[in-house]
Amino acid sequence: MLRTHTCGQLRREDVGKKVSLCGFVDAVRDLGALVFVDLRDRYGITQLNIEPSYFKTLSLRPEWVIRADGEVVLRSDPNDKIPTGEIEIRVEKVTVYSKAETTPFPIQDEVTASEDTRLQYRYLDLRRPKMLRFLETRALISRYTREFLVDEGFLEVDTPTLIKSTPEGARDYLVPSRIFPGSFYALPQSPQLYKQLLMISGVDRYFQLAHCYRDEDQRADRQPEFMQIDCEMSFVEREDVLDIIERLLKHLFLKIKGVRLPDFARLSYRTCIDSYGSDKPDLRFDMTIQDVTDVLKHCGFKAFEGKKIKALVVNGLASATTRKKMDEDNLLAKKFKVFGVSHLKFLDKAVSGGISKNMTPDSLIALSSFLKLKEDDLVILCADSNPDKACVALGALRTAYGNKLGLAKKDDYKPLFVLDWPLFEQEEDGHFECLSNPFTRPVDEDLPLFDTDPTKIRSTSYDTVLNGVELSSGALRIHDAEIQRKVFELLGLSEKDIDERFGFLVKALKYGVPPEGGFGIGIERLAMELCSTDNVRDVVAFPKNLKAVEPMSQCPSPVPQADLDVLGIAIKDGKTKDNE
Repeated sequence: MLRTHTCGQLRREDVGKKVSLCGFVDAVRDLGALVFVDLRDRYGITQLNIEPSYFKTLSLRPEWVIRADGEVVLRSDPNDKIPTGEIEIRVEKVTVYSKAETTPFPIQDEVTASEDTRLQYRYLDLRRPKMLRFLETRALISRYTREFLVDEGFLEVDTPTLIKSTPEGARDYLVPSRIFPGSFYALPQSPQLYKQLLMISGVDRYFQLAHCYRDEDQRADRQPEFMQIDCEMSFVEREDVLDIIERLLKHLFLKIKGVRLPDFARLSYRTCIDSYGSDKPDLRFDMTIQDVTDVLKHCGFKAFEGKKIKALVVNGLASATTRKKMDEDNLLAKKFKVFGVSHLKFLDKAVSGGISKNMTPDSLIALSSFLKLKEDDLVILCADSNPDKACVALGALRTAYGNKLGLAKKDDYKPLFVLDWPLFEQEEDGHFECLSNPFTRPVDEDLPLFDTDPTKIRSTSYDTVLNGVELSSGALRIHDAEIQRKVFELLGLSEKDIDERFGFLVKALKYGVPPEGGFGIGIERLAMELCSTDNVRDVVAFPKNLKAVEPMSQCPSPVPQADLDVLGIAIKDGKTKDNE
């Protein structure tokens, strides 16, 4: 080994030892009579004390990679901000392994460089101590997940990453076959079908730290390629699966962050939309949405007639809310396809402002009584013929005001399971779509609704939500071939479609299927919560940006025409949206 210790290892009890340290030069302080060099590696920083005359022969600069041999001694000026702050190395010899140019940004936790620059030089960005801690957290997630699931009797099984293209909600990434020109593999959006087949195979309890790929628009908490803790269990009911999810997440938070998560709440999908305007509500603060349709149905304001009216009350903000802030609220609400929102203020024991002049005095009194308004309360109203749209618009405002008022505390954790999702939604053209995947089992008592109103069928789906972030989704699976056929028919799939897309699964259903259920926990989103960051790219070693491009290697990129010829592929139009 080139080193005897790491740069975060030595302490007072090591004084007198002869040691060798390797790392990056973090900082150089040439004081004339004294020269100090901070040496950094993944584990920490150790101060080197180098004789000035010897230092002049070295001319060390930041980010040079060196080895320092010497003796551990006590520092004359201890630094209590770092674990190695009581000691330093009296250097006898320095070996320079490589020199470094000036880096485009300093290698420290707080930098002002743009994200694009940091991603372009990701290998330098990852040298920052904070980024290395993020990578360590991800590694711990994998380690402790395996420990927990193996102890629970799960078998780790790898499934293919070159698979058949099947519809699962997003576009597939396709991989052309050289041997079969015109045919394609797909990269898996999830191991969904394979883990169901493993249950049919008798595996009973499966897990995998699975690579998944989805060609969809990017955002702060999404990457085109990601990993999930993927599990499936045979002979279980919903509560059995929820128990594993809850205990696994409690285990991970305790082992990695030292946090004891509270017991997980349970809310129906309907309650989440009606009360919080979101299918992943942040329960760290109340501020629930209320239905005031009956209270205001005769209020005199014509724009409300015949519509469902929802209300959000923000405490203590009426007098501070300006016309500019109201306009900002309207812009945010309109993103959710509502006409807008109206603001009322409860000041001096009366409702005033905004549309109050268009409403009857009795309706204003009834509204303040129903909402139990207090002095300086702000009331935001949204009316729409579709009550869900009004709720979702107010849900976005609830989140914005909760953040503005600091109601969502960073060190507070409120996990929940969102249950009883609708199995189907009906599009404007009348056709049905699955809200999850077509293998999700309906709630047994809702099966007669296939022939009457499929939109009222509840699924056995469950999402795990923590502080407004969806950590996992899952469901019980269909194990009855007749129910599976009904789902396919409702989705408008012909026998040919079913055979081409899911033929191998349909065939497997004929040979005995255990009742089963499973889930997938997004490792990146879990790491974001454990690392207290809101940017998924922070917890991915080499991430893609919002255009799904990796700035460091500049992929995706064109390939030589000769390579395309081998695959029988012709480029129809080489233009992209950026260079049209």
